[in-house]
Amino acid sequence: MVAFMLSSAGSQPSNAGPALGMIITLAAMVVIVAAYQKSSNGRSRRRLGHPHRAILVKYAIHYQRLDDAGKQRMERIVSAFIHEKDWVGAGIVVKEEMKVMISACAAQLLLGFPDIVLRHFEKIVVYPETYRSPRTGRMHQGEVRPQPGIIIISWDDFVHGYAHSRDAHNVGLHELAHALWFEDMIENSEHNFLDRELLAKWNRMASEHVARIKRREAHYFRDYAGTNQAEFFAVAVEYFFEQPREFQAALPELYATMSALLKQDPAKALG
Repeated sequence: MVAFMLSSAGSQPSNAGPALGMIITLAAMVVIVAAYQKSSNGRSRRRLGHPHRAILVKYAIHYQRLDDAGKQRMERIVSAFIHEKDWVGAGIVVKEEMKVMISACAAQLLLGFPDIVLRHFEKIVVYPETYRSPRTGRMHQGEVRPQPGIIIISWDDFVHGYAHSRDAHNVGLHELAHALWFEDMIENSEHNFLDRELLAKWNRMASEHVARIKRREAHYFRDYAGTNQAEFFAVAVEYFFEQPREFQAALPELYATMSALLKQDPAKALG
């Protein structure tokens, strides 16, 4: 189309100036539209394919509970993760259903932030089962490495977490919560997306709870939450999604703060 218009403009010298200006404007618009379609803050605009959506419908419990608008938001996030992340298998072939379910786990956390796709974390590594970390020498179900931007997940442990969806042990939610926590702090196009006042309130309460756990006083979360504030947040996310009513009843102010921070209320969603 542009080549044809250039040729036409050349045959009418008197209109060459305006015609050329129009061509440049149209070309610029084409570039802008293409860039927008490719990316919203750099995010892919590709729609989720039917096979991927079928996996969500069949296996993703959180997706099944959403209204149509919520499902569309979740699908956009899942699509961005599937198509933009570098998926690497460590002794395993990363199948499409693995990508969909891990992406759905991320979308479950990010549903209140549909424009956030954890941009810093470009690589997702999937192990078939619990693995020995070369960094710590210990067995891991998953980990997040913020400096190189890597999320690591044991697939067997990931599946176990969603198969037992009421025990507040979910390695996918735990590791993606770490990634979300770091993404908010790392300076890039996505940082500081968590409300600063709410985050400050959360940190104050978290410090008190961590100290209480370390003093071995009575507490609601499992002991690992007392490791530090980052682990407290990750464990709290597991309880938030898997035991929302119990969490809300035991720690109403902390639950309300996390609900406001993540812009979600799973206890209310359960009805």
